[in-house]
Amino acid sequence: MTASGDFIPQDSDFDQGPNYPTVFGVTITPVVSGVLLATAGVVGAVALWAYLVNPAWERFQELDAAVKEKSEQLKQQASVKQQIIDAKKKLTQVNQQRDQVYALFANERTIDTLLLDINQLIERNNAGRVAATRTKLNGCPAAIRDQYANISAYNKFEDAYGALIADAKLKKFTPDPKGAEVIQDSSLGAPINGKLKRRAINVEFQGNFNQTQSIFRTIERLQSLLLVKNLSVQIGDRSRTGGGLYEVLPGGNIRFLTNCQPDTLITTGFQMEALLPLNAADKKALQPTPVASPAASP
Repeated sequence: MTASGDFIPQDSDFDQGPNYPTVFGVTITPVVSGVLLATAGVVGAVALWAYLVNPAWERFQELDAAVKEKSEQLKQQASVKQQIIDAKKKLTQVNQQRDQVYALFANERTIDTLLLDINQLIERNNAGRVAATRTKLNGCPAAIRDQYANISAYNKFEDAYGALIADAKLKKFTPDPKGAEVIQDSSLGAPINGKLKRRAINVEFQGNFNQTQSIFRTIERLQSLLLVKNLSVQIGDRSRTGGGLYEVLPGGNIRFLTNCQPDTLITTGFQMEALLPLNAADKKALQPTPVASPAASP
């Protein structure tokens, strides 16, 4: 037995440290291997970024920029398409407004029928003339009523004194022989020059005051845009006996027949101008003639 305090030498195999490999003279201890592994990881990550991630990222950025550019182009195209749609709508509205304005003006067809239109509107004022004459005769003495007993008698009476109820008549409708002329004299304002043409027509008609007023109001409502110029009005008919109708009463007194007087005729004359838009031939005629260049000398 040995004493508890005696030293007992250990086996030499137990005194040896860990056996680490050596590479290029460097012992690969756990610390060194950890550093090498960390370094290898960093190098691998850098290589992975350089050869795989970075090109993919750059490609992604290029594609993202291209997508944004295409998207912006699509937005611009959509905006342009909308602008085109809006412009077409405005063009349609302008064309409709132009057609509505042109509808106010005369045209060759309405000019051709204008005589018929004017004559018809004047004749309309004679509707009920026979009935109105009979009503007025009720306030006339028997001697005058007898004048309307037959056609021959009342024709002579009206030729001499005038009709009890005037007969509206178109007396003159003479278009200017020069035809339609392009407006160039600034008579309707300088902006109208070269934009419209006019056709002048001399008109004259007869009727009483109410008929004359009605005819002018009807002319204003005609479809064609018409201007009235150089208006002249003549009261009465110089070819007929003036002074009105009188009745000789018993005892020689004379009474003016207030309720049995022929209508006072009003002869109205004026120049009517029909305004027309220019046609293609008119616009072509207004274009300046190109000046021929001088021929080159030989």
